[in-house]
Amino acid sequence: MVHIRLASVALLHSLLLTYGLAEDTKLSESLVGCDEVSCPKENAHDRCTVGEKTFLGIGLSRIPNVPSTLEGLSLIKGVNISEGGEGKRKFNSAYYLGTPSELDVNDLSGCVVAFNDPPEKQFDGPVKTGKDRNITEVQAARGTCPDIIEQECIDTLTERARSVTNATSNGGVCATLERELRRNAFEECRDLGGKGRGLGNFTVTSFGNLSTVRNSTDCWPVKPKSDDLALITENTAVGNNTAASMYQEAWKITPVLTVFIGKGNNSLVEKASSQMTCLKVVTEENPEEAENGSESSASMLSTNPRVAGIAVLIAAAWVAL
Repeated sequence: MVHIRLASVALLHSLLLTYGLAEDTKLSESLVGCDEVSCPKENAHDRCTVGEKTFLGIGLSRIPNVPSTLEGLSLIKGVNISEGGEGKRKFNSAYYLGTPSELDVNDLSGCVVAFNDPPEKQFDGPVKTGKDRNITEVQAARGTCPDIIEQECIDTLTERARSVTNATSNGGVCATLERELRRNAFEECRDLGGKGRGLGNFTVTSFGNLSTVRNSTDCWPVKPKSDDLALITENTAVGNNTAASMYQEAWKITPVLTVFIGKGNNSLVEKASSQMTCLKVVTEENPEEAENGSESSASMLSTNPRVAGIAVLIAAAWVAL
């Protein structure tokens, strides 16, 4: 009979718990959709309800390059569609801030700039097969800002945002930033809102106006699930009933500029910090079930990193027995 010491069992439990919590905080890619956050589907299609809004899908991304005190902040985009009359459709995009449970959203100060016109370039995506062979699957395409925006443009916008906020009192930061963006040609960003359109149409929102959403649905589009969500802003675009309009508006890419500034003596940041995050709804249909449902243990370990990781932890614990 194998006798397992109590300390070893405790070690194994601790390792598994730590591993599970770490896995829950990770995103498999920089931009993910409903599958990553385990939202339910309607038949084969993604669906996510947040508060009173039901979206055809979501896009979730960590905000890159934030100060250590703001690690774990996320941006989420959801899109829903409604009929607009006379053959028109309304595409409503909602943007949320995901915050770790230990961070109070009221402690944040700064601005969010959503560039509502998509860049000329698009993310790469899987290629459809069959009759649509060699056509990029727009819905599932994903990437990061440097994939579609010149780095010179990203650097110019983030640097200008920092310099403007550092030179402005807290009370008028967002208004000052908006004036700066509207009056400056930003030649480095001439294609940000489409070819030759400069920054295009954009909206500026203060972090001081955030509205926290209560978790009351079966889809909480953030990771880990303990994170909170706050609505930042919404934007509505009008299109028509064609498939082309659907692809263009529902799955368009939205660059988002975030600016965090100090707020009093207990500020989360010592100096202004700015980042660019590119959001897009990522949707994927349910994959077809495998013809052969049985798999060997070796196959499972080679194709499922989570199972393999747990196996390593179990082995480590047994060594300590």
